[in-house]
Amino acid sequence: MARKIYRYKMTVAEQKLWDAEEMDGWREAMRGCVEDEAREEGCTKFVLSDRKDTVVAKGEVTALPEPEVIEA
Repeated sequence: MARKIYRYKMTVAEQKLWDAEEMDGWREAMRGCVEDEAREEGCTKFVLSDRKDTVVAKGEVTALPEPEVIEA
């Protein structure tokens, strides 16, 4: 089975936010967004790189939990 890898390169504005020391939460959210995009594209892995093509985050795309149905 072929493994599809989703690759995302940050924009200039995203790179500035990523480099800001106090933006830990934003970096985690950015990683999550890239993983979501990879999931939507049917990929099994994702790679997030900075403006210099250095990999700053990568990982397996995890399956989302099934929504719980609540009967009224």
